[in-house]
This record gives sequence, structure tokens and C-alpha cells, in this order.
Amino acid sequence: LHLRRQRGQQHGGQRCGICRDGQEKPSDYSVEAAKDIAEKYEEKFANEDSDKKKKGRLETADGTKPNVIGIMNEAFSDLSVINEFSTNEDYMPFIHSLTENTIKGYLSMPVFGAGTSNSEFEFLSGDSISFLPTGCNVYQSYVKDSIPSLVSTLGSLGYSKTAFHPYYGDGWNRRNVYPLLGFDNYISIEDFVDQDILDTYKQNNDVTQYETLLKERYPDRDMLLRRFVSDSYDYSMVENMFENRDTSKPFFLFNVTMQNHGGYAMSYTNFTQEIYVTNMSTVYPKANRYLSLVKRSDDAFRELTEYFSQVTEPTIICMFGDHLPSIEDEFYEELFGTSLDNLTTEQQQLRYMTPFVIWANYDIPEATLNQISANYLSTLVLQTAKLPLTQYNKYLASLYQKLPIINTVGYVDSDNNYYTHSESSKYDDLLYQYHCLVYNSLIDRNNRDSSVFFLNQNQ
Repeated sequence: LHLRRQRGQQHGGQRCGICRDGQEKPSDYSVEAAKDIAEKYEEKFANEDSDKKKKGRLETADGTKPNVIGIMNEAFSDLSVINEFSTNEDYMPFIHSLTENTIKGYLSMPVFGAGTSNSEFEFLSGDSISFLPTGCNVYQSYVKDSIPSLVSTLGSLGYSKTAFHPYYGDGWNRRNVYPLLGFDNYISIEDFVDQDILDTYKQNNDVTQYETLLKERYPDRDMLLRRFVSDSYDYSMVENMFENRDTSKPFFLFNVTMQNHGGYAMSYTNFTQEIYVTNMSTVYPKANRYLSLVKRSDDAFRELTEYFSQVTEPTIICMFGDHLPSIEDEFYEELFGTSLDNLTTEQQQLRYMTPFVIWANYDIPEATLNQISANYLSTLVLQTAKLPLTQYNKYLASLYQKLPIINTVGYVDSDNNYYTHSESSKYDDLLYQYHCLVYNSLIDRNNRDSSVFFLNQNQ
């Protein structure tokens, strides 16, 4: 089933081959088989609906169309998921305290330390990159034509569709990929900072000069934290976009932040370190700077929710981290109590877990979900918003009941059993079926079954 297996090795009684795009094609794959899988799970989804409600899952469509804001926060994580440690003060007090009208927990991501766009792809598409070659980048290698996504689903429901990233617009091939995902607008740093300032910074790589030029040109804006646009300024732009939206449509924005991007070795005059680890065997400067950045992200998210608490239109905000940071290996090893080379599968999974929060400015059932991977999150957002689901979303909602985590490390079942992709298990057939649907959506584009991945326009 998986590229991490030897080519041609048997899996669940089936053999696999490599497709022309470098992606492994499921054996006995056909468009009809993919459609049959989705239809079977659509019926299964309906039968399981009552169970999902009992477990904190949410109902589906009732016609309400709240505004939807998705935020993938760069390198945002809660390192205590690995093991508890002490700091001089809580580095995430607001998110830790959130309970009302909130679904939150830990999200299993497909990458560690880098590879941001693979995380956003899983969120937006519902596809797992675990079926693709190790180390590949989906945006650069696989998105060549229009693909179904959360964006296309919300577009079918009449939403506006804007992507926003306060850094260079051509990063990870986003200028080409975002229209293929369904976005109508893409706002990058080139849209709000004059090109001559950006060119000077690229040429000289002088952060002090960069900040001086920004303050001279934009004296009423406080943009930077270290050398990146801060979450606070980023969210002020989100608020401005909302205030200037097309009010004839429900509002959808997907925002990829930049504040917490590595590296963490340098100190900056515009960044005060607030957080210190207090119970480790040695001082880890990168970890301390990183945790101080997380505190600033937490502050900014509090400000954003305070703003939308005053908005009368129903609005849902989904915020999650894309991966853990690349800080000192020794810090991670002290948390784990062992070398990174000796981690168990369960410990490896902890290196891929980031916080997520779904918050609403109106009543939604509260829940804590500590077993969910990024490929399921957009389906959960649609369920939370009580919006229609595609057949693929219904399939993912049902698959989640059996395998709540599927990522590049392996998968975890609902009984909390951990598996790697190199071992066979009783879930081989489930993974094979998921692989067929991912292949039909992403690779076999000319033969994609649109009825599976797109909403009926009448919904």
C-alpha cells in the first residue's frame, strides 16, 4: 500500500505499482471502485451519525452559513504534549483556558520542523500525504490542475474565497496552487509592503534596516516581531479584510501566519523574551525564545477572538499549528528521556502533534479531541458549521471513527493502538480504500469522479 514498503511487496493480498507521477497506484484501482467506496461510506456515515453525537461529534447541514476563518499558525505547538515541564509563567494561558463554544485538542500533522505547505494541503483537501513519496512536496509536485478542497466546497455554498499569507507570495508555489484549490484572491506581503523595501531587505538581509524602512514608510503600522510579520498585525489585517468584505456572501478566509518561523538562535531588539524553562538540566536558548513567541501568538489569538466576540454575524475560527519547531535536539531528548534515535512509535507521534482550536462566537457544543489528524480537520469544521458535506467528507467522517490518526509516522486506531506503515494490520483494507480515493482525487485527475468530491450545486 505505502511507498515506505518495498515496491511490489504484498499488502492485504494486493500488489502495488508506481504511477508516472511517482505516486504509488493502488492495485486493482479503478474509478468505479473509488466511487463504490465513497458511496458505501456515505451510508455508513448516516448509520453512525448518532454515535458521533454521543462522542462529541457534531450534526450536519441545517442551512446556516456562518463565516469561516481558517488559520494555520506557523510552527505553533504546545511542547508539553511530549512531557510536562515548568516555565516561569504559562506560555499559552488563553488557549489553555478556552472552554466555552470551543472544540480543541491536539492535531497530528504530516511533517516535523518544516514542510508547511504539506500541512495546509492535508487540511484543505482531506487527503493524506502518507500515500506519497517520502519527502515530497505536494504543492510543487502534484497540484497541476484543479483539485477538490474545503475551498471548492465553500465556494459551492456561495462563500467568498481568500487566502492570506504575510510573506512572499511565490513560496511553496502558492501563486499557482491557490487558484487550483479554488481561491479567488491571494494576499501576500507584496500586496501591503512596497516592493522597493522588500527588494532592499532581500539584497541586504539587514533586519534593522528593514524595520527602519517599514516604520518610515508606514509610521502607523507596527508590523514586525523579529523579522517576520507578527500574529498581532496579521490578525489586524484579517479583521480589516472582514470589515471590507463583500457582505452579499458569507466570508471565508484561509490565513497562513509567519511570526514563529525558524530559526530561533538570534536575539532581536524588537522581541523581548518573556518565557523561560525552569526545570531542565541546562538552558536551551532556542526553546526559550520559541516559547516566548508562542506566548505572543496566544496573546494575539485572544485579541482576535475578542474582536469577533463583538461581531453579530455567526463566525467560526479554526486555528492550528503546522508543525513543531526545529529547536535543540537535546531539549526534545530531555523531554522524552531518551535519544531521538530510540523513540517508540507512540513517542514519534508526539513529535507531530500541534494544538488546534475551533472557536465560535455563538453556541456550539464543546469538545476535547486529542486524537485527530490534519486530513480530518476541514471535515470537522464543516460539521461544526452545520454545512453540507461532500461524499468524500462523509467518507472521512466515517473513517475517523476507526482510524482517528493517519499521518506520515503511521496510524492510530480508536482503541489507541499505534501502527507504522511498514507493518500489516487488520486495517489494511481501510487504508487501501482511502488510498484509492486520494489517488482518484489527486493523481487520476482526468478520471476523477466529481460526484464524490464536489457538492451538488443545488445544496
